[in-house]
Amino acid sequence: MPWNYRARDLLEDVACASPEGLAAESSTNSGVKVILPSVGQTGTTSVMAALHELGLRSYHIEENLVFARPTLLEDVNASSWARQMSRCRVEAVAMEPLTDVLHVALEASPDAKFILTWRDARTWVKSTRAGGSKDLHWHLLMSTIFASSARMLPWVSLWDAMTGQVTEMLRAGNPFHKGSETTALEMFGFYAFFKFFYTHPGANIFIRGTNKVGSVSTGDREVDETFLAALDEIRRTVPPERLLIFDVRKHGWPDLTKFLGLPDQPAGKPFPHPRSKNSWTNDTVWDYSSRDMKLVIVGILAALHIANYVIIMAGLRVVRSLWRSLRSTGRSKTE
Repeated sequence: MPWNYRARDLLEDVACASPEGLAAESSTNSGVKVILPSVGQTGTTSVMAALHELGLRSYHIEENLVFARPTLLEDVNASSWARQMSRCRVEAVAMEPLTDVLHVALEASPDAKFILTWRDARTWVKSTRAGGSKDLHWHLLMSTIFASSARMLPWVSLWDAMTGQVTEMLRAGNPFHKGSETTALEMFGFYAFFKFFYTHPGANIFIRGTNKVGSVSTGDREVDETFLAALDEIRRTVPPERLLIFDVRKHGWPDLTKFLGLPDQPAGKPFPHPRSKNSWTNDTVWDYSSRDMKLVIVGILAALHIANYVIIMAGLRVVRSLWRSLRSTGRSKTE
């Protein structure tokens, strides 16, 4: 299990390498059934939650960061995209923030249906700006303050060397979006280690998708036009018979299941809306986890801060003791 930053790129050889995944691998057909090509803050999280409830093996950016890293690269081709998606046995995937490689996903997924999540430009701009603030604050709190304790020393590598659980998790490639079923190991691995492929220079994730569409600095009107142009490009790129335009404020289970050819859901079953303007974060791994699991993860990361301090201070004391011993020996020889 690699610890340093550059070695993390090698995880693509481990991820989704279970016998089932290797048997499904194809360089010509991804096997993906449903693709959400729209930018974020348009209802993608709600629809992905619905697809998960319908039994589809669903990947959002969190799973792509861990299990399907080659698909994040800007220069990914259809063969590589198909290979990684089929190997992970992905049935539904959200493109955000990789919306600029929609043509690659389309070529690699000849049987996929596309769901364009839609909202008006004004509310999208407002939601995106609020979401960006949440992302920044959450990153500083969780990744910089808490999860940094797991990266100061090679705790992940040590645990994997003793148990093999991290490698096993990577080989399975199971989605994180399982609500209370999300394990402490999955949460720990994600925050402590895996999510940092975000900064890979070949991915440039911070200037793609929502960040690219909303980067116009000349005013709200220009952002509105860029957003609408991005959605219109999707409508022109995807064959109309394979495209559903879905507004989470108006549409629900009947629209989704009819388009996908799946059984109707029970009458009165609420359509999932895991996020709202009152949500504290935009992090689905965190939001979907139980309160007890959140407390466990914070406790582990806090304990590691203490352990790091104790180990480092003990090491410094040993070094200082050796230094004093060497100086004392040197003075004795001189005298």
